[in-house]
Amino acid sequence: MERIHVSVRARPLSQDDAGTSPWRISGNSIFMANLPSKFEFDKIFGEDCKTLEVYESRTKDIVSAAIRGFNGTVFAYGQTNSGKTHTMRGSEREPGVIPLSVYDLFDSINKEAGREFLLRMSYMEIYNEEINDLLAPEHRKLQIHENLERGIYVAGLREEIVASPDQVLDFMEFGEAHRHIGETNMNVYSSRSHTIFRMIIESRDKTEDGDGGSSCDAVRVSVLNLVDLAGSERAAKTGAEGVRLKEGSHINKSLMTLGTVIKKLSEGAESQGGHVPYRDSKLTRILQPALGGNSNTAIICNITLAQIHADETKSSLQFASRALRITNCAHVNEILTDAALLKRQKKEIEELRAKLQGSHSEHFEEEILNLRNTLLQTELERERIALELEEEKKAQAERERRLQEQAKKIENLSSIVLYSNREEIRDNFKKGKRRDTWCPSNLLRETLTKPGRAKQDIGPLLPFEKLLQDTETNTNIFSNRKRVEDSSLPHPRALQHVTNRRKATVKNKSAPVVINESTDIHAKYEDLLMESEAQRISSAIQIDCLTRILTEAKLVSYVKQENNVTCPREPEARLVIEQLQDQIKVLEIEKTLGQKNLDNYVEMAAENKLFAEKKFEEEGNFDSLVELSMEVQDIMIEVQNLQNYVDGAFSLMDEVFQSFFSVSSTLLDIKTLSSQTSQQQKLVTIHHGRLHDYVKEKVYKLESEKILSQDFSDGLQRQIQELKTDAESSESALAELREQTESEKIELLSQIQSLQKEISCLSSSTLAKERETMRKDLDKTKLKLKEIEFKLRNAVQERTKLEGEKASAEREIKLLHGQKALLERDINKRESLAGRRRDSVAIDAKRSKGHVVHIDQTMQEEYRRLEVLAFEMEATIASLEEELAAACKEKDEAMSKSESLALELEVQSQSMSTQSSELTGLREEISKLNGKLEESQSYQQKLEASINQLVNEKEELAMQLTDSLLEMEEEKAIWSAKEKASIKAIEEKTKLSAEITSLSTELSEAKNELEFSKEQCKVLGEQLKLNEEETELEREHSMKKTLDIERLKHALELADVENKHSQIKMKSELETINLEYNDACQRVNKLQMELNILKKEKEDLFIKHKELETGTDLASNLQNLKSQLHNITNERDRLQTQLEEQQRHMAELESLKISQNAKISEAQVQADILSDRISTMEIKLHTQEVNNGKEKAKLRMRLRGTQAKLDAMRYRCTEALNEQDLMNRKYEEASGKLKDRLASYGIEVLNLKKQLAAAKGHVQP
Repeated sequence: MERIHVSVRARPLSQDDAGTSPWRISGNSIFMANLPSKFEFDKIFGEDCKTLEVYESRTKDIVSAAIRGFNGTVFAYGQTNSGKTHTMRGSEREPGVIPLSVYDLFDSINKEAGREFLLRMSYMEIYNEEINDLLAPEHRKLQIHENLERGIYVAGLREEIVASPDQVLDFMEFGEAHRHIGETNMNVYSSRSHTIFRMIIESRDKTEDGDGGSSCDAVRVSVLNLVDLAGSERAAKTGAEGVRLKEGSHINKSLMTLGTVIKKLSEGAESQGGHVPYRDSKLTRILQPALGGNSNTAIICNITLAQIHADETKSSLQFASRALRITNCAHVNEILTDAALLKRQKKEIEELRAKLQGSHSEHFEEEILNLRNTLLQTELERERIALELEEEKKAQAERERRLQEQAKKIENLSSIVLYSNREEIRDNFKKGKRRDTWCPSNLLRETLTKPGRAKQDIGPLLPFEKLLQDTETNTNIFSNRKRVEDSSLPHPRALQHVTNRRKATVKNKSAPVVINESTDIHAKYEDLLMESEAQRISSAIQIDCLTRILTEAKLVSYVKQENNVTCPREPEARLVIEQLQDQIKVLEIEKTLGQKNLDNYVEMAAENKLFAEKKFEEEGNFDSLVELSMEVQDIMIEVQNLQNYVDGAFSLMDEVFQSFFSVSSTLLDIKTLSSQTSQQQKLVTIHHGRLHDYVKEKVYKLESEKILSQDFSDGLQRQIQELKTDAESSESALAELREQTESEKIELLSQIQSLQKEISCLSSSTLAKERETMRKDLDKTKLKLKEIEFKLRNAVQERTKLEGEKASAEREIKLLHGQKALLERDINKRESLAGRRRDSVAIDAKRSKGHVVHIDQTMQEEYRRLEVLAFEMEATIASLEEELAAACKEKDEAMSKSESLALELEVQSQSMSTQSSELTGLREEISKLNGKLEESQSYQQKLEASINQLVNEKEELAMQLTDSLLEMEEEKAIWSAKEKASIKAIEEKTKLSAEITSLSTELSEAKNELEFSKEQCKVLGEQLKLNEEETELEREHSMKKTLDIERLKHALELADVENKHSQIKMKSELETINLEYNDACQRVNKLQMELNILKKEKEDLFIKHKELETGTDLASNLQNLKSQLHNITNERDRLQTQLEEQQRHMAELESLKISQNAKISEAQVQADILSDRISTMEIKLHTQEVNNGKEKAKLRMRLRGTQAKLDAMRYRCTEALNEQDLMNRKYEEASGKLKDRLASYGIEVLNLKKQLAAAKGHVQP
């Protein structure tokens, strides 16, 4: 049982709110300054904390437990605008709980080398108590189901298989784009739905043999739920109306049910059998396993410490404090089949066998064998005791049955004695003074009072160890016991003869003697029955035990034969098996003999019983009741003894069970020790493997560093790489421009569609809001255009950088040409020196033959070597020149392509400018259309007002007409005034009809204007389609460019390979030059030694010259020697000059090395800078994509809202038109009726006039 972990996170406050905040935080408790009560939680994070700290407090442990097979749930709770979505999702700079858990999950999975995993994810939202699938937006209004296999699940929810954290986050972004988000007074991007991000983790052990489905381990299945709840809100603070108010009411309702569920669980209603209302909300229904079930749960309560939201903060803290009292019982979720169980047990057995074979200690094997023997013995004793208990129960039932029969017999005897003649009984009692029984009464009492032998027979059997050790003694005991029993009991036929004798002398015997005989017979009968049953039971138990031991021994031997495992105690086990087989045979023989004796005893007892019953029928006595009662008491004593024996057997069973449990515990300890050792061995092997991998990586790194350090001419490679990066940057710039154009086109399409839908019928207030949105969109497009211009500037700057790099490359080529010239000069110098040496050698050959021969040979060898070197250097120089020419060509081609790309960029920028101008024109046209729309709407409003006035006037006219009719009926004297009123009404009617016709014409004109605006919208849509086609053509062109760029990359790679080969050649040449330099140094040393020798000879010759100044021959010799000395000195000077030149050449080579290393380091720095730029550009692209997705989601929401408004306005228009038609019909009908009435009234007036004239004519005469 584990408690739910509850932590609180406070949102940062502004400076004004921080000064007026009533809340105080101290450690892990929070309280109000005025109130003494405080709230304590597992962890409270202040305003300066980071989301990583919140994640590491508890969620990290839940994620690691989910990998081990435990379910986990984390959800954020709090009021609106308290930072729940920021805590769960985070931002780019500070990732939230969900991204951190995803990355941590995959990292820990990569560390688990011994298991293989399958990950699935789903993402759903609960919007207005309806479940929608965010990964499949078409799946809406999903239903919750429950069964035994899957538990509570959502039917129809899409589950995507994922293999990397980036894939999971991409799916999340896709789902977030379809989530319901709204704007309130408290939050611009307020979550209007609860979201549940779910990861389903399946894992199993990796199979080493390649069998995919033969894993010994069970499949672990765990579910990780990360929930972002919508915030509770007050309509007075958020200003929610209409749809927002409906959404807020649903959110508050679901959170209220969550609060009631947590309250019930904290009070222990579920454990007490009370009702917990999980089904009142879909949120609580889905989270039912996490709230008081099989899950590790953590709640992050987000609060704001401002004074305005003190009540909401208090209620959320109360919710969190209730959740602290809830406990969950999480366990590992395993799907374990029968095959997996069998394989796991086989694996354990194999491990134990391997350990037994590996450990050569006999003591350990003896302990295991002893444990097995003790286990077998305990099982045998337990089974024996169970059988004995069953037999005892059966025997007790039989005894009870016999007691009942004896009680019935006693009742029958008592009735017989009561109704018999007492005087005859007394006479018979006086006459019979002599006892005629063959068994004395003392023996009867001893048998009744001392049932020792029965106890011995009924007692517990010998233990298994004595049976194994003393088989021969047991057989002797059984045979002796058999002899004793046979000798102690008479033959049943002999007993039958005795009973026959008694029948002859029945009249002379008394009633007590007959009773004594019958009781003696009954006692012996029962003793014999008990002994025979005990022998039968013991023999049966022993036979069963020995057969089981034999079967187990056979199984053990069969397993050993299969496994080819030799046990040191195998011959002993065979001896034991043979002894047990002999015992089984003996026991079977004893069983058959005992059964025969038992049958004889039963026959004898039945005959004795019949005889006793006849005697009782012939001579009954009242005193037999006393003896029967005594017998009953003895039987009760035996029953008590048997109960004591049963109690002892139960105590023996308890001891056996205790020994069994101790043995099982020792076995478990041995298993745990073996598992620990195996785990340690696995850890050691893993550690050794890691060390091996680490050493390999180190060696690889050292080799790579060695190779990098040995690289001499990486300048060309770096230049080529820079060209590649420039090409990639140009490609990325092109891709960015394409994406921007596509996004702008999409935005224009969405804007035009929204305008098309909004032009039809929108109110003035909505138009004003949409004007503001349009202005914002225009500002955004302006900003985007500025960003495009900035990017174009960056492209131009990058182009200039490329040109500079081109110039630097040309400089480096010039340097290489200079180095080539220097090498040619060195070669010429060496050739000239070789020629001079030839001349000097030729002169010296004439003068000195002995010492100069050796020098000539050495010079010739050096000359040959120099010629070979010169030839090789010329070849290498030619190859280097060719490679340089190829590299220059490739560079020129790359530069030309970069220039063409720059021209294309300029063309695209021009096309963008033309598109922007077209956009401005379209926007002007849209603004004009909006103005016309506003004018038409205002005119339509005027028409509606005039129509309403006309309707009111119509109603008033109808009332006036009804009044006039009533007045006409009541007072016929005022017809003249009414005629005038009717004439006026007719005139007003004509006026009204004229006004109606004018209004209808105006309505038709407004309709025509609307149709004209729709046609204009269609024209704009066609223009957009043309723009789309142009963009598609541009895409195809860009695809061609990308193919060209890929070809360039391939060529560059080939150039890299060739450059590497040339570098290797240069290295080999440098090594040969160094070797030559060393050889030259050695030669110089040799020459110096020779010079020293010559100096000594010169000195000797000088001495000889002083001694022989007089000789003429000596003079010539001296001159020759002087010339030789002069030549030798000249050669020494030449060699010194050559040494100095070679040293200078080596210094120049070292300076070249240093300069090239500096260039390499600069190129590496530039490459790092370019890689950083590329990463920043990728991040910017990612952010732009995310922003575009969000904007798309916003535009979709707006489209939905505008569609709903349009539908409502259309419905209203249709209703207004229908009402107008009805009013026109009613007006026409009323006018027709009035005309008919006026005509009838005119006719009546004329008739009245005629009557008046006639009356006047009659009156005048």
